[in-house]
Amino acid sequence: MPQLSAILQSALVAVAAATTVAAEEVGFASGRNRLTNPASEAASGRYIVELEDSTGHIARQDSSVADSVVGQISSLGYEATVKEDFTTISGRFKGVSVEITNDNSSGVVDEIKSIPGVANAWPVQPITLDVSFEVTAGSPRWNPHIATRVSELHQRNITGAGQRVCVVDSGVDVNHPALAGKVAGGRNLVDEDSTALTDCAGHGTFVSSVISASHKDFAGVAPDSEIYMYKVFGCEDTTSNDLVLKGMLAADSDDCDIISVSIGSNTGYTNSVLSRVASEIAQDRLIVIAAGNSGEMGPYFASSPAAGRGVVSVGSVEAAQTLGWPATLVSSGGQSLNISYVTSDGTKFNETINVPINLDTGDSCNIAGFGSENAAVLAKRGVCPPFGSYSSIANAGYGYGILFDSYNQGAYYMDEVSAWSDTLRLMAVTTASVGEWASTQIAKNYTLHLKIESDAQPAAFAAEVPSAGQISSFTSWGPTYENGFSPIISAPGGVVYGAFPEGRFAISSGTSFATPYISGVAALWFANAKKDRAEFVRRLTSTAQALPAFDTTDGKVVAELASLAQQGAGLINAAKLFDYTTVLLSEPTLSLNDTDNRNTGSEEVTYNVSHIAASTISSRNSIWYPNTYYPPLTSAAGSLSDAKTVTVAAGATQDVQVTLSAPDVTADSGALWSGKILLAGSNDELLAVPYIGIEASTYNWTPLHHGPESYRYDETDGSLYPIDYQGKAYHPADGDSPEVYFAFRYGTYEFSVDLVGVDWETEQFTYPPQHGSGSKAWLGSVRSQPIVPGSYMDFPMREIVRFNLGSFITFRSFANGTDIPSGRYRIFSRALRIFGDASNPEDWQLFLSDPFSIQLGNNPIPGQNATWTSSIPTSTAAQTITTAAAPTTTSAATTTAPISVPGTTTTLSATATPTGLADAFTSLTLQRLQEDTPFVIDPAAWMELHIQISLPSPVPADSIITFAVPPEITDIAEDYQLSASGAQAGHASFDPNTRLYTITLAEWTTWHKNMVGNFFLMCRFTSDFAASMKQGTYVVQFPTVGKVHEVPIYYTAIDRSAVYERLSAAPYDDTSLYTAEVEVPASLGPWDFVRFTTSHTADSDGFICANSSVVVGNTLDAENRITSFTDVTASATEVCNVKNYRAMYNESLVDDEVLRFTVSSIQGDREAWTLNVVYLLDIQLSNGTLVLYDQRNLAFEKNPRLRTWSFNAFEGERAN
Repeated sequence: MPQLSAILQSALVAVAAATTVAAEEVGFASGRNRLTNPASEAASGRYIVELEDSTGHIARQDSSVADSVVGQISSLGYEATVKEDFTTISGRFKGVSVEITNDNSSGVVDEIKSIPGVANAWPVQPITLDVSFEVTAGSPRWNPHIATRVSELHQRNITGAGQRVCVVDSGVDVNHPALAGKVAGGRNLVDEDSTALTDCAGHGTFVSSVISASHKDFAGVAPDSEIYMYKVFGCEDTTSNDLVLKGMLAADSDDCDIISVSIGSNTGYTNSVLSRVASEIAQDRLIVIAAGNSGEMGPYFASSPAAGRGVVSVGSVEAAQTLGWPATLVSSGGQSLNISYVTSDGTKFNETINVPINLDTGDSCNIAGFGSENAAVLAKRGVCPPFGSYSSIANAGYGYGILFDSYNQGAYYMDEVSAWSDTLRLMAVTTASVGEWASTQIAKNYTLHLKIESDAQPAAFAAEVPSAGQISSFTSWGPTYENGFSPIISAPGGVVYGAFPEGRFAISSGTSFATPYISGVAALWFANAKKDRAEFVRRLTSTAQALPAFDTTDGKVVAELASLAQQGAGLINAAKLFDYTTVLLSEPTLSLNDTDNRNTGSEEVTYNVSHIAASTISSRNSIWYPNTYYPPLTSAAGSLSDAKTVTVAAGATQDVQVTLSAPDVTADSGALWSGKILLAGSNDELLAVPYIGIEASTYNWTPLHHGPESYRYDETDGSLYPIDYQGKAYHPADGDSPEVYFAFRYGTYEFSVDLVGVDWETEQFTYPPQHGSGSKAWLGSVRSQPIVPGSYMDFPMREIVRFNLGSFITFRSFANGTDIPSGRYRIFSRALRIFGDASNPEDWQLFLSDPFSIQLGNNPIPGQNATWTSSIPTSTAAQTITTAAAPTTTSAATTTAPISVPGTTTTLSATATPTGLADAFTSLTLQRLQEDTPFVIDPAAWMELHIQISLPSPVPADSIITFAVPPEITDIAEDYQLSASGAQAGHASFDPNTRLYTITLAEWTTWHKNMVGNFFLMCRFTSDFAASMKQGTYVVQFPTVGKVHEVPIYYTAIDRSAVYERLSAAPYDDTSLYTAEVEVPASLGPWDFVRFTTSHTADSDGFICANSSVVVGNTLDAENRITSFTDVTASATEVCNVKNYRAMYNESLVDDEVLRFTVSSIQGDREAWTLNVVYLLDIQLSNGTLVLYDQRNLAFEKNPRLRTWSFNAFEGERAN
């Protein structure tokens, strides 16, 4: 047997995170988030009841089982009817689902379980389809089968002929041309009086087409296979788990070899009813199940029934193709260019057109010309969101818009655009080369036409996005809560094509569509090799191709191999599955036991046994909440010893024993490690056995990291206070109760919020709880306050889905609907650990709140004195939960004013003579843009002239006040209306010949007094003067009538004890390039790393990666400016695309070196007056301190000469 050098389920201590995580810093009540959609929401009043195998007290004859169950439940005082009788469907599961119309007790499940002959009971839960479709009328020439090598099997005429695949889903369009003659049977389990398999949702039609579609442009995986459909959805997108259970049992009863289930819920427990039954079916049949679409939740978020043992749970891989549609550009010069275009949602443009097409001089966000609805425009794709391009093209009047790619955005589907124009009928993207060709034609004064044929055949091409062919980010990660392998395999499911009802086709994504792909491969195997479920699964996992770790958020590969918790064994390789002659006899996924091999070939084969480790992830943070997508990677990995060479004779078997050692990690890391044991044969076959391990104790990984927090919410001040704050009684029957906050960091079989007497103690707990009365009794579970009428939750909750965000519930009554009488209570919260025995109190987390009072109506609270007050200090508010493991964090300033200014003093004089009112200007000062400091570091940068005016008495309209401006000052704001509380106080203008700045006062000044003007004008030094400036003091004179204002500006060297920022703009690509530089001096270190992050996701602007960089400045001049540098862009840049930029430098600097981050941007909307670069700068010091620089906004101001810096320039009092 294989051995482990470390036990997988060992108790460990968590590693402190390098950065602050919200859950680690605060308690559950850090935000008031009401729990509105409980993960284990039940269908009210319905239950699945499983019966014991022995006859016992309930008759076992099929005809009487359901009636017997109903009779027993009715004897408990309930009105019960049978909804589904599973016993009559299949012998696999003995039981029924019942509906109780007078269900008013949270203990009904336990009461049903107590009936003799009942083995188990579960609340019925709703299951919702979580996919959407973009529909097209045309069929795609779609071939995902190259990457999976299914296309090679098709070439060998392996097409699944005669094989039946049973699909449990929403129905199927039996008349769809891609499925003509493919649907051979099935059952309508929603309405058993009907044989119609009508598919209202489209989900089942799509799934069926992935398996067996046969169309001139679209072939399923097994195009000659047959579909049997087990319809479990009506015309809503929600069904219930008892109907899904019925569907699986019906397919099992019909002796299906292959059962495909693209349905599930996030209750990923191995012993949930769906997973349990799927496990039993998997003993005899191949059951293929979608792994789920909750990848954003990170590891330990499997779904049900995919969590079943022995099932084939399937993850998704993004399609490597993009669906393109053909068009032709025709030049009046006689040349033409065939192009492929991509619509925003992949749909076909169903018109035949031959229209003129204009090459616009702007970009798609800023169409410069105008057209008509009978003309098209070809424009460079801008950096704004797709809706910005749509609006720009529509507003220009065009009927058709083609965007050629730019800035490496890729010719790919755009975000969904809400079409609002009646005239713009097409907006699509094509490749950058189309723009180059068109530019060449236009340069020769040729004109262009766009031709599209409505009956043109579509053509797929390689996707121009980084995620193509990578693991889909939405794939739910395993393992299961019980550490089961899920998913075990991956297949194409991201942005794929399939049939849709009414003869249409659609684009969609989900593990729902990767699942039928595996089912289709199974059909190929069963029809052409042998119907051996176990061998198929072993071949499936041993021949799969492991994929790299791809972080969709950053759009890049982050490790050579992704964790097998995300991808299973990897992407299916169908040709290897058929062709390999060696078969693994061990389990398809390693449970760390012996691995056997059989050589079915005719010659002896020698195997070299080796090992490849997948990336190890940190599955949880320092307080054991699972890390969400994409979880942090660690450098640690498992290792293999006893690797050897093994020779297997022809037709023989050979045992291979290996030892896997867990990675060397700290005791509490929760490291999730995985990999493959490789067997490379001399016959060129490479087999692999995937494995997975977790460095944590599942039992000790408790659902709650501390007890639920109970507070009083004060609506008057919006604050949370201790539960018994000021001794006020609650009135739950009137909607007033404590707020109970909790979050689940791991799974739990049962969680409840109960009420107990004030003197009850946790040592009294037994399971199931025994109801009593008095101060020392367990009084009952609660029913939550309804968010909307009828939407309450009854506790206990079972098979909980974890969630990290602390949420609260309030309660109204006991779970059986009875009011809570006046009295003193405590809240008793309990959660059952994974692998826990409910009858053992030590397997529960048990928590008691402080005492508090409840009053029902005007009934007095027994034993409470009217003057009673809480012993808790009334000034104590809800306290924040913190962790000592959190790193030290400090805030940092970005500038430091120099103490002295070296150099000479220069006076800048104005020669013009001002006119107008005297002594109106109380102050004229120059300062850095948006900073109240006269110290200038960049002499070419914009400055602000702060103007302050005082007019004590009314003045006539058209009066003027002026000041003279030295010739060294230029680009001063002018021609601006000065407002005053909705009125006009005056008008500002500047005469460059006289060098006088004039403010002409308006009518408003005639009927106001004590008027104060306070505003800013933007200006800067002339470029020639700025270039000649040396360090020193510059006194700028602004003569006014009655006074000369002398304003000092200090030009200093860059302060290399603080972060330095610089903005600049330059012409670029027919627009302007705005560049922000952020420089970090070595004096702020030593550090382990410096990380710079910025984004344009919240605006329409975009980064130009080719003009963004990271450099280390090696030498500085006298003004501390970088004069030579080392470019580290390639190694430091982590993410750069039009919307996101992140770079990290992880080496320390020496002496006077400076680290410079440069990001360049262009505007999405060129009419906008600002462009903002908001950045985060984190410096992890070598002493363990993390220095977090506040979000800084570097704002570029366009057209500054046209406006002042504030809106209301004047204020004043109305004169009598």
